[in-house]
Amino acid sequence: MRIRAGTREENITAETGERLLDVLRRAGVNVAAPCGGLGRCGKCRATVNGEEVLACRYTVTGDAEITVRELTGGAILGGETASAHGGTRLGAALDLGTTTLALRLYDLDTGKCTGQRTAWNAQAAYGADVITRAQYCMEHPEGTETLQRVVGRQLDEMLGALGTTLKDIESLFVAGNTIMQHLFAGLDPSPIAVAPFTPRTLFEDCAQNSCHSERSEESLPDCMNDRKDASPGLRMTETTYSPCVAGYVGGDITAGLLASGLFEKDGRHLFLDVGTNGEMALGGKDGFVCCAVASGPAFEGAGIACGMAGVVGAVSHVRFESGALRFDVIGGGEAKGLCGSGLVDLAALLCREGIITASGLLLPPEEAPENWAEYLREDEDGNGIFSLTPSVYLSARDVRQLQLAKAAVAAGIRVLLKKSGTKMEEIGGLYLAGGFGSFLDPKSAADIGMLPRELADKTTVLGNASLEGAGMALTDKGARARLRDVQHACRYIELSGDRDFNEEYPEQMFFYEEDEEWN
Repeated sequence: MRIRAGTREENITAETGERLLDVLRRAGVNVAAPCGGLGRCGKCRATVNGEEVLACRYTVTGDAEITVRELTGGAILGGETASAHGGTRLGAALDLGTTTLALRLYDLDTGKCTGQRTAWNAQAAYGADVITRAQYCMEHPEGTETLQRVVGRQLDEMLGALGTTLKDIESLFVAGNTIMQHLFAGLDPSPIAVAPFTPRTLFEDCAQNSCHSERSEESLPDCMNDRKDASPGLRMTETTYSPCVAGYVGGDITAGLLASGLFEKDGRHLFLDVGTNGEMALGGKDGFVCCAVASGPAFEGAGIACGMAGVVGAVSHVRFESGALRFDVIGGGEAKGLCGSGLVDLAALLCREGIITASGLLLPPEEAPENWAEYLREDEDGNGIFSLTPSVYLSARDVRQLQLAKAAVAAGIRVLLKKSGTKMEEIGGLYLAGGFGSFLDPKSAADIGMLPRELADKTTVLGNASLEGAGMALTDKGARARLRDVQHACRYIELSGDRDFNEEYPEQMFFYEEDEEWN
């Protein structure tokens, strides 16, 4: 078979009857499969001998010409930098995200960053979220090793793009959610995916002592005794992990709280990192109460008809000004789809204009305000379809996916407020971390009921706080000690089966009425 993926073109072998998605995975093609290959998301499209198919549904029948779009083809928001680093002691900090990987190189003698690289997580071919990937590990005996090998190979490629290799890296610090850190370390994440959601380790010993692959198994912390190396180069690299709080509040949150400085701040503050998973913490120097919600992949563009990640061609912001509908496209040029921030902006605008009702109904043209009818058409069920451009649109199903995602976040925040006995007016500020949070308009998020309106003007965008915290811990042993203090200061609330959350979640499915308040 001949495969073309972006600029890559090569011949690969495949067995008759083998699923095309499995062939692409084995070949290391970074194809999107948010549903894990179950045929539900429709994102793993490929062209076979000129015919469009779903890779998860197509079985190989013989020799063929295959064309597929790789996730790595787009530029990720956040940029890349590189500078000369020859002759220096190098360390690397890795933000191990479910959707993206972000890597920074550091001169360990000066503590200065010498380069940065971002990439879409190649594990996306095995599912958009950590539960789907954990499920893959449950169903395949070599699943953990496969997913570990995928991310290890990607780390090698990212370092190579920065002009170095793992054997040149003296120390590596990894921050990610608990399942992602398990996969990188070669530990089976399956127990986290089922009740009582117990991780193999919280990586606390690794934060204290560092896990060095050259040590004997007897001298490794207990959590790492059965670790496999993600890449041969890691055998020569000291690898340290950010400590986790629980199965669904991971090292990315402790690293983010370290970078934010909130754990040393008076008063109470809300820290929020929303993506495929929504992790949040409420507190300050007196401690935090934290939780996690399954917000789903809608904020990352998955499960949305014209959804896409925040790459070139994605609509990132939408507004109505000077009597016209206007939008921003990442990189300029033609709009190819909607990323998470654009989705929230568009939904908020349509809610304000009465095109989306409080219950989430997207009105058809005959029921919508007359001045908006030209943007609307009717689907087969009588619901509206709103066209931003001839090829980029919002469907009724998209609105429902957004409702599910925003309801999870809003319900989680309300539960934190209730469990901690905190009133809205007592919160000093809202701190948004992560890629999605960096580009989210707080007012739009408030207008759909995802975030409190009272905090829209008290919002601070932190950017990639996880990567920043990982870099601090890599270059400063004092920061590593403070990272353990952050972990110990966090009290976790498990929302699965929580009565308050189960009551709040369906209530938060509704979009805001204009005069509604949180408290």
